[in-house]
Amino acid sequence: MSTKAVRFNDKEDKAIKDFLEKNPYFDFSTLARMAIINFIEKPELRLKPSTLEANEDKRVQ
Repeated sequence: MSTKAVRFNDKEDKAIKDFLEKNPYFDFSTLARMAIINFIEKPELRLKPSTLEANEDKRVQ
């Protein structure tokens, strides 16, 4: 087992504390593990595609 560090800004820290107060059956460690495992098992990223090709096509015409 290892220990990892994560840095949060003030807004993120406040949101985490608020969530944990509203959901007392979680502690930070459990919440972090669940979130990380969930992301690893079902990664979901919405990325914006490049428009370079579309712009080049318009210039060729």
